Amino acid sequence: MLSCISDPGKPLPSVRIVCVVALTLLLSGWTTCSAMFAFNSCESSTPQPQITSLSPATIPGNAEPTVLSVNGSNFAAQSQIMWNGTALPTMFINSRLLQTTITEQTVASFGGSAGSTVQISVMSTGPATVAGCPNGGSSSTLVLVIN
Repeated sequence: MLSCISDPGKPLPSVRIVCVVALTLLLSGWTTCSAMFAFNSCESSTPQPQITSLSPATIPGNAEPTVLSVNGSNFAAQSQIMWNGTALPTMFINSRLLQTTITEQTVASFGGSAGSTVQISVMSTGPATVAGCPNGGSSSTLVLVIN
């Protein structure tokens, strides 16, 4: 049994709860069965994204639209590809792949030109802050070269 007491009118803080329960059953005779159950309250939290590569790593500055694939891990449906810190329209493919289309207007609007580089990262935001649980965040950055 878990019981919490707080001041009236003050909400309880969100905290991570990990509970391990051991259960032993005594069956007829001398036979026992044991089981262990674990409950983790962080299951719906958003992990911090990690990026490992960009494809392509070099794009033309004034050509046809280019699909940029960001490869990594811990991507979520709400993850966004960041171009020098500005969010781009992002398509979530799966937890290891995000994509966006880079156009000449993207380069002109968000900074960059032929012969320059852009910092690409991924930002994920979690649904709520729960103490002790991951809540998204920002990945490291990789460099995208504009020819």
